[in-house]
Amino acid sequence: MINILKSSSRKTWNQQGITLLELLVTLAIIAILATIAYPSYLNQVRKSKRTIAKSALLDAANREEQYYFSNRSYTSKLKVDLNYPEDPQCFNDQQAQIACDGPDTVYEMTAAVTGCGTDPCFIITATPKHDQANDTACGNFTLTSSNAKGAAGSDCW
Repeated sequence: MINILKSSSRKTWNQQGITLLELLVTLAIIAILATIAYPSYLNQVRKSKRTIAKSALLDAANREEQYYFSNRSYTSKLKVDLNYPEDPQCFNDQQAQIACDGPDTVYEMTAAVTGCGTDPCFIITATPKHDQANDTACGNFTLTSSNAKGAAGSDCW
């Protein structure tokens, strides 16, 4: 019996690669991780792009207030009165102002003038476009002249 143990302990395996089974197990693990991680990654990317809408709305509200100071009224004309290049105004993921028909559009911003009793008011809306429209947690962002911030979710602003 001692000879059998000695002889079997002397055998060595010279592996020169991986087996098909090892490769399939590795690919299965990678596939499982990818199906879990990729949707989470996309949600985080969409969440990070929400700052584009918030920044654009705050900038437009500032321009509306400057316009109100000069003209004693608000405006819905982003291009003519608020010096934006387009109306409606669109933004890409680098917060650059771009044409709304492009594939890189992340948010489209529009403005409307409403009445708040005897005082004029505005509401500015940032609507998600393309892949950002899949961000159902927040949807459209709004900002009013009374600084009321709105979105579909409660933790978006």
